[in-house]
Amino acid sequence: MSQYDDLFFRVSTSDTGDRNFGHESTDTIAYQSPDIIPYGTRPTTNPVQFFAGNYGSDVGQNLVESADNYIYLRARNLAGEARSGSVSLYAVPANLLLYPYLWAGNELQTSDKNVDNGALNVIQAGSGQIAVTDNPFVWRAPTPDHYCLVSRVSNATHPNPVPTAALGDMNALTEFILDNPGFGWRNVTIVDANKPDYTTKGIGFEQGTEDAMVTFDIKCVNVPAGASVAFSAGTPGPSPLIDLGETTVPQTSPDQNGNYNWHTGIDCLVRANYKTTIDYSYWSHGLAPLPGMTITLRVLPFVAADHRLYGRLFTPEQLGLSPERCAALAGKRGIVLGSHTTVFR
Repeated sequence: MSQYDDLFFRVSTSDTGDRNFGHESTDTIAYQSPDIIPYGTRPTTNPVQFFAGNYGSDVGQNLVESADNYIYLRARNLAGEARSGSVSLYAVPANLLLYPYLWAGNELQTSDKNVDNGALNVIQAGSGQIAVTDNPFVWRAPTPDHYCLVSRVSNATHPNPVPTAALGDMNALTEFILDNPGFGWRNVTIVDANKPDYTTKGIGFEQGTEDAMVTFDIKCVNVPAGASVAFSAGTPGPSPLIDLGETTVPQTSPDQNGNYNWHTGIDCLVRANYKTTIDYSYWSHGLAPLPGMTITLRVLPFVAADHRLYGRLFTPEQLGLSPERCAALAGKRGIVLGSHTTVFR
């Protein structure tokens, strides 16, 4: 094999897919692929355009411990025609020699839980173009350490199966890496800088059979001022994405029961049959929780005055939303249709 002719993951930004063995660039190092892209704890808007646009750069970031980290893949199509392929991503603790048996059983998921993807997480691009995942992989990175991520793209022309027979020596591993540009390799570092104190473990959400404008609201009761919260889901579809970045809880006045209440949220147009998992996180920033502290993620569909259920629903004010949220939803009515609460003791 000399010039590869399909979707491929580079070993460096200068890699063109030339596998003229013995004459490759001196920076052909397996574990530095710029096409496996850990890109922080928030999903990226328009990832296909964004990551194709910076193809000449390695924009990967460190992963954050105990947080949902969103990881994207991209691959250039070196075929003379349009190609598509199903993508997978694996993680393994640091090991100098990454024999497939070490990582084959640890496939990462997307927010909508496409394990092994079922041919659902597909990238595609025209000849010479860049294919990018719009449905990122999500990894709750464990304790600070070094890991390796392994990517795979598979199609009918190059199935790129994960070896089932043991690669028992360095020669076999060398041949596997050199002969399979449909696999990518990247060393990553997990850091504890600004890690959240708490993150939920995947809260399911299924839209149902109709489009709707949905408010995703996070309600903080007795959360100390100066702490912060966030929530997100990586599955594409809603406009905008379900993504509230880390937001500081302000100082509020107590209600008649002595509790400190604060809300914030976002409004998303969610299409029919959309499903994902959503997680919310809490950062204490060294502040002690107040007695009775809870954090609740709520789902509130809102409708306009011409909707058949409008007269049976509640104003934003009645639902206790903030003045800013009430102004954004003026003239509409909604209901708390579902929620998830964490009690802090």
